[in-house]
Amino acid sequence: MEKDRDHIHNTSLTTTTGDEEMTPENLLKPVLQKPPGYRELHSQPETPSGSLSSSSTLRRRPKHSIPASFYPVKKKQWSRCRVFCCCVCITVAVVILLLILTVSVFFLWYSPRLPVVRLASFRVSNFNFTGGKSGDGLSLMTAEATARLDFRNPNGKLRYRYGDADVAVSVGEGDFETSLGSTKVKGFVEKPGNRTVMIVPLKVKKQQVDDPTVKRLRTEMKSKKLVVKVIAKTKIGLAVGKRKIVTVGISLRCGGVRLQTLDSQMAKCSIKMLKWYLLFQI
Repeated sequence: MEKDRDHIHNTSLTTTTGDEEMTPENLLKPVLQKPPGYRELHSQPETPSGSLSSSSTLRRRPKHSIPASFYPVKKKQWSRCRVFCCCVCITVAVVILLLILTVSVFFLWYSPRLPVVRLASFRVSNFNFTGGKSGDGLSLMTAEATARLDFRNPNGKLRYRYGDADVAVSVGEGDFETSLGSTKVKGFVEKPGNRTVMIVPLKVKKQQVDDPTVKRLRTEMKSKKLVVKVIAKTKIGLAVGKRKIVTVGISLRCGGVRLQTLDSQMAKCSIKMLKWYLLFQI
């Protein structure tokens, strides 16, 4: 009987909870409570009682997102188009820089200057008027004249090459201005420091002029107060040796002075550039 009591007493001390054996030492240790929301790492998520279809409605916990600054930065690759555009821009910049340097060296070395052009003289050998039809108020003018243009090259190392020039001459001013016609003069080459005279012959035959203009021109011709204007259009080019550097279209405007003034001094001509032509020929 005592053996049975001892056996019952021992079995009470060695009762188990699940798989673990409850010893007297374990009974003295406090049992730790699991915090709310605690879940075993390898445990399966609990599914509520009911049909399996309800498990699909459970929400999953959102995963913790990593900030973008923790991701490795990928190197950007340049496209072919961007590389091509950069190469073109660099090439254009280099060409412009070389052109600027070339022009600067050229101006420093040669010191190019524009030519000096003057209307040297104007001579009228024939200036006649004949009556036209009666009552129409017009007369026929016949005239022969010669204009001389003086060209001077102030450069010491550069030559000037003039192309063929179209020259037009008129006399009178304001409402009485009358054309004496136009002609074409052959071009020429002017050496450094040289001076050249261009002779412009003009001839007009039976040109109709109204009677008030005829009267005014006759009066001014006798008193040498007749105003003369000369306009020439040509091309001028700079040359070093046999090489052309640059060719420019120009317009010369000479005169606007009276005959009596031309007898004592030459009239300056203004030069107006029209177009630029880069040739660089040998």
